[in-house]
Amino acid sequence: MEEGSGRARGRARGRARPQEPAPAGRPMGVRQPVAEPGIGRGAAPFRSQQAPGTVPTIPQEQMMGKMAALALGPNGNGNGNGQTEASAGRGTTRGRYSRFEGGDRQVLLVTKPKDTKKQGEFGQPIDLAANFFKIIKKPDWTLRQYRVDFDPIQDSKRLMSGLMSSVSKDLGPYIFDGTVLFCVKDIGDELDLSTKRSFDDQVVRVTLKKVGEVMPQDHNFMQILNILVRRVMAKMNLVLIGRNFFDNNMQVVAQIPQHRIEVWPGYVTSVRNYEHDLLMNCEITHKVLRTETAYDLLKKARDQSGGRNMKELALKELLGQVVMTKYNNNTYRIDDIDFSSNPANFTFELGREKKKVTLAEYYKDKYQITIRDLNQPLLVSNPKKTDLRRGQRDPARLIPELSFLTGLTDEMRANFGLMKDVGNFTRVTPQRRFESMMKFSQRFRSICQANAEFEPWGLKLADVPIQFKGRTLGAEKIVLGGETCDYALHEADWSRGMRNKKFISAPVLNKWLVIYPRNVEGEVREFVSNILRVGPGNGFRIGEPKFFPINDDRPGSFINEIGLRSPMGPDLMMFCMPRQKADVYSAIKKEVCVSKPCASQVVCGKAYRVKGLSVATKVMIQMCAKLGGEPWGVQIPLKDAMVVGFDSWHDSSQKKGVGGFVASLNQNFTSYYSTAVFHTRNEEITTCMEACFVKALRAYQGKNGSVPKKIFFYRDGVGSGDIAYVKNTELKAIQQVVQKIDPAIQVCFTVVSKRINTRILAVNGQYGNPPPSTIVDDVVTVPERYDYFLISQSVRQGTVSPTSYNIIEDATNFKASIHQRLSYKLCHLYYNWQGTVRVPAPCQYAHKIAFIVGESIHREPSEALAERLWYL
Repeated sequence: MEEGSGRARGRARGRARPQEPAPAGRPMGVRQPVAEPGIGRGAAPFRSQQAPGTVPTIPQEQMMGKMAALALGPNGNGNGNGQTEASAGRGTTRGRYSRFEGGDRQVLLVTKPKDTKKQGEFGQPIDLAANFFKIIKKPDWTLRQYRVDFDPIQDSKRLMSGLMSSVSKDLGPYIFDGTVLFCVKDIGDELDLSTKRSFDDQVVRVTLKKVGEVMPQDHNFMQILNILVRRVMAKMNLVLIGRNFFDNNMQVVAQIPQHRIEVWPGYVTSVRNYEHDLLMNCEITHKVLRTETAYDLLKKARDQSGGRNMKELALKELLGQVVMTKYNNNTYRIDDIDFSSNPANFTFELGREKKKVTLAEYYKDKYQITIRDLNQPLLVSNPKKTDLRRGQRDPARLIPELSFLTGLTDEMRANFGLMKDVGNFTRVTPQRRFESMMKFSQRFRSICQANAEFEPWGLKLADVPIQFKGRTLGAEKIVLGGETCDYALHEADWSRGMRNKKFISAPVLNKWLVIYPRNVEGEVREFVSNILRVGPGNGFRIGEPKFFPINDDRPGSFINEIGLRSPMGPDLMMFCMPRQKADVYSAIKKEVCVSKPCASQVVCGKAYRVKGLSVATKVMIQMCAKLGGEPWGVQIPLKDAMVVGFDSWHDSSQKKGVGGFVASLNQNFTSYYSTAVFHTRNEEITTCMEACFVKALRAYQGKNGSVPKKIFFYRDGVGSGDIAYVKNTELKAIQQVVQKIDPAIQVCFTVVSKRINTRILAVNGQYGNPPPSTIVDDVVTVPERYDYFLISQSVRQGTVSPTSYNIIEDATNFKASIHQRLSYKLCHLYYNWQGTVRVPAPCQYAHKIAFIVGESIHREPSEALAERLWYL
């Protein structure tokens, strides 16, 4: 199997965490220290601490941090002067959202064309449920937005929240973020209040000036509802880690002691307006924590080094790791290790009296934690952008024995037993998912009733998840050379049906060679003989290769042999690696994809040692596709059309992004033009995409004698907040190219999203996975979008994940059913898998080429390979 062809995994990164309520110690009104040595983001010793007897604070402010970007209504600009012009002052909108300016009010970005019916008609109905709860009673009130000023000015958000709480009897239910206050009650255009700071009896004047209103149809209204939901969750005995809440109750935490791992269940929630109702999405998530600490890794590095090179080994093990400190449930990314400091000698000033204390003393006094090893070095975590905006510029110092490792390393992911044990808890079956959602609903509603959190705001949650009708499109006919084959819809796999059936087209491979280490010659020759056996059954004629053994599997040995054998002009080179080594794979691919372009197949020992013909068959299909063959297809009724896929990846060795671009060259969408380009800024993506698009159109014209009449562009890797940017830059650039080449070309641009929290369940007595080809285009879709969900793949474990399709431009004027059926057909055409995949094949190919270039090659591939699927 091609090395590096597995699914790419991203490493979780830590985020700044909201701070916990602080105990007595530091007087109120003092800015959080940011200039002292070692003071950093959320490091426990450096928080403002509230003195006894101070005014109470609002729990939401402690749990949620700053409220993000709250927009204005039409009656003010946040400056208190009653004007309506845009302002960047206090009380106005900050941050970036996927919306346009609409008069005096900011509105959601609408991509659904007028008079367009987004619901398709083709297919059979199916009963479905989703992980959404209906908000039974819609709010029928308007929120008033006020700017809040304090005289004298208060620096601490916790102090300002406490002062607001002391005068809250005149306000009714409200939300306050330190600058802006929202309340249901109309308290007039301006209100002056006064209170006292409890720790020094300083009189503080609080002035509220009305700057606008937030209506139920506004985007910001949903933000406020989400804050209310999270207020309730904060009272459910859940732990806030990052943006999500997790349950650390030992009765529900999964302990995997043999791997030193804990799995915490949690919830991801969001509230917004959907097609017909206000719904709350509730997704089950998990946090993988390791019971080993950074201190354990330091000891391991010391033992392995024997005292020599201990620092280098420790840095190699820990840099980039994300750790969690359980005393405050914060996570940090380790950026360095301070070997010159330890808990006993690192001191800082604490409190208004600026008393010098050591880290060891601080943890003993505040958390009743005794540091066992006073000589351990300190971990360093640099501040992030959010921390810098808060004025925290110095790094945080962490104690290794209190810093628990999170996530899974590459070595752990390669451990089949470990991943199986973790998957038993993280791969939740549909029935278990439904039961978990019901438990969440019961806990949520009981908290609302007990604490009356929702009642003042006029909201009520439904008892059970929402149910509705969807459609199934059915199985596609797999087209082969002069015949077709069928497959079972629930399996979505036609590997058996293709046995001994001819490919649509296959080249003749006579001139190819195999390079391998001498000590695995017997295994390699047996594997090659299996390839020679399976090829003719599918119409792929493969001649006997030439074998070239090398002395070892070092990168230099493979590169030297490539230099010696390239002048022979082979059609394909196969490389056999006994072990999966990234440096060897990277060296080989750089040579054969950049310096000496040639179709290549890298096979690792884990693959060529497998007995039987299954792996040999998959490798044979890859070889056929890399040489320009067409193993299979589906029935495509469209003529003179092109499908395009674009995805991006971050280059692992450079501070650059890699854009993968793939465009079809024939009527069956089985032949492609592929390339990858580098970019350092988002603005460069547009320029790169334009250049790639022009080359693809030229290649299509060279193959077909004319440019396509219709182009279906599938853009992967776009977050919901970036849709407006993509629409105004990338789509516009493509339209400009089309106008220059042929204005009659019709373009349909679709954003494809895999990382979504929507889960669809089939309802048939019990809850199960819907079959592949399931379409959802109502109820849980968004009214301002021309969108739908498609389940194209089959899973054997856990709950299947749908893919979201959002058509942001459609000049073809096709009905919704045609778009839905086309995207489903394209999910059958990925030649690395004899089954359906989660996204259309052009997107999967684009991801594949961007991944291999960003992870292994680090250079743009040769144009000589552009019309071959060399990256499979």
